[in-house]
Amino acid sequence: MSLYYGIPILLIAAVMQSAWLEDVRILGGRPDLVLLLVVTWSVIRGAREGVVWGFVGGICCDLLSGGSFGLWTLSLTIVGFLAGQPWVHALGPTLMRLALMSALGTVLGHFVLLTLMILLGYVVDLGRGFQTVALPAAVLDFLLSPFAFTFLVWFHHRSRRQLSGFAQ
Repeated sequence: MSLYYGIPILLIAAVMQSAWLEDVRILGGRPDLVLLLVVTWSVIRGAREGVVWGFVGGICCDLLSGGSFGLWTLSLTIVGFLAGQPWVHALGPTLMRLALMSALGTVLGHFVLLTLMILLGYVVDLGRGFQTVALPAAVLDFLLSPFAFTFLVWFHHRSRRQLSGFAQ
């Protein structure tokens, strides 16, 4: 049920990230909306749904990127899996754990992405990639995580209500 609305949410986020936020620079970088939504959903609903959202969000990003297809899909799927693990719940209160996982997930996602690019033969300066892309994105995702959480908790409750309505 969550993908019924999740696919449009992830697709809209991917389009916004690809078209609208491409030229926006805040603190030297730009937020990764799809990655932020995948991490947030994984923290709320667990690894199983996090992997599905990561896979779908990755496909949306890959369709809109100019790189090799599958890089974002694999990266976001891994991030969704790790962010939804039970040990994440031991990291503290929900907003603190979400903000921490958003920053760590962003760094991990970019590390996987850059590593895959290197393995495929792209010329990548890992240090510069982290300095100019991954770390600023991690800071922005950290700051935006409460907003993503508020939206997706609303969506989580709404999708549960609709699912229970179908069962009756």
